[in-house]
Amino acid sequence: MKQQTQSMLVGTTGKVAKFAKREFICEREGKHLYHSEKSDLIIQEFVASTPGSVEEGKKNSRAHDLNVLRNEISSYLFEYIDGFHIPSHFVSKLSDTEMLIRQSDPLSVTVRVYNTGNGALVKRYGFKEGVVLDFPVIEHYYANGNKTSTWVNEYHLFALGVLTPDEFKQVNRIATKTNAVLRGLCDRRQLMLADVRLEFSRCRGRIVLVDELSPVTCHFLDMTHNGKNGRDRFLLDHEGSDAAATELRDRLMLKM
Repeated sequence: MKQQTQSMLVGTTGKVAKFAKREFICEREGKHLYHSEKSDLIIQEFVASTPGSVEEGKKNSRAHDLNVLRNEISSYLFEYIDGFHIPSHFVSKLSDTEMLIRQSDPLSVTVRVYNTGNGALVKRYGFKEGVVLDFPVIEHYYANGNKTSTWVNEYHLFALGVLTPDEFKQVNRIATKTNAVLRGLCDRRQLMLADVRLEFSRCRGRIVLVDELSPVTCHFLDMTHNGKNGRDRFLLDHEGSDAAATELRDRLMLKM
């Protein structure tokens, strides 16, 4: 069944191109993917619901606001890293909650880059919570359609046929550069990129960064606040997170 909704993309010539959502492809972590008129382009729509509100109307409104913010922040950060020649699936922001992306083949590997001691690093190795690491720690996880991911090394990925040795190097280069570029941006905005989760695909014969770059995948800390609760306030899992995400967007995009 074809969707009737249309989004618009302004090209470099100034002409407006319309992209209608066609057949539904799948859902990936709060995002719906649709075919567009062009076989090599897909519409990614942010649709995640939001728990925690008593009134249904208020809940739906807050969920929409957060989806808008995820799209705005992701679109801005994808455009930003493109300026540093980091390959991604991103083409353009289409509407409040939609972006146009390139057709690609997802890889069953997730990369997490840690810049501070938190989460799994604290539990596994006893790092002090919040300590800034001298060298970023890169971890790889294998997920084959399951909600849970398994911590792996490169040899697991080679044996499973997920990546070739050369592709593994490409993934690490992209992850390292993306982390460095985003961390540099955060430093200038009085933010800290504590850690980031990155997804990858094959597109036109090369490895590209995919998914989203938002508080869902990037763990931002506010360096203008003292204390863990004040710094760690950009998470999207609590009441008032829409206001915090709005501030985060404004700071990243220098709208303040």
